[in-house]
Amino acid sequence: MRIQEGDIVIRSAVPEDAPTLNRWWNDGRIMAYAGYPDGLGESLSESREVICSWQGKPDHLCMIEIDGRPAGELSYRLRGDGTAWPAWVIADPSLRNKGYGSRIIRLLFHFIFSDPKTNENFPVDRIIWDTPVGNKRARHVYEKKIGARLTGIRERDFMDQRGRWLDMAVYEMSRERFMQLESCEKSPFMIE
Repeated sequence: MRIQEGDIVIRSAVPEDAPTLNRWWNDGRIMAYAGYPDGLGESLSESREVICSWQGKPDHLCMIEIDGRPAGELSYRLRGDGTAWPAWVIADPSLRNKGYGSRIIRLLFHFIFSDPKTNENFPVDRIIWDTPVGNKRARHVYEKKIGARLTGIRERDFMDQRGRWLDMAVYEMSRERFMQLESCEKSPFMIE
């Protein structure tokens, strides 16, 4: 998989990405909002195995590149019930708060909703994701920048690796709503 819009590229992760992903996955500052404030503690070979485990599946683990350099990662899983479940992070702190997050999310959603190969086997009608209630920056992006609908708060939903319970805000974007919003935007996407 490869998606490009201007200076942003989203592409399938390959084993050669293991050193970068391993560094990010083991950095608690990056992984804190995923519930791992101490990082994953994964070896380089374990990270390679994780990358390889995604290959050949309809689900994807991807690298995000901005201006040709690694900027973050994303993944999504297709549930087979018309739902896709994504996750993403801009790992490079120098690239946060610059508008990339909303662009990356819209690119991903456009791909998931319109990719013929994906929708032939796993038609997607809605995308659902969550984030800790305290992740105010992300919640602002979801609600104000991409127009996602907050569908609920799951209290004490997830215990992080330090034993703290996290309440999770759950968001949804339907195909219909996304296409309505995109028809107002008219963004030129390149999908391969």
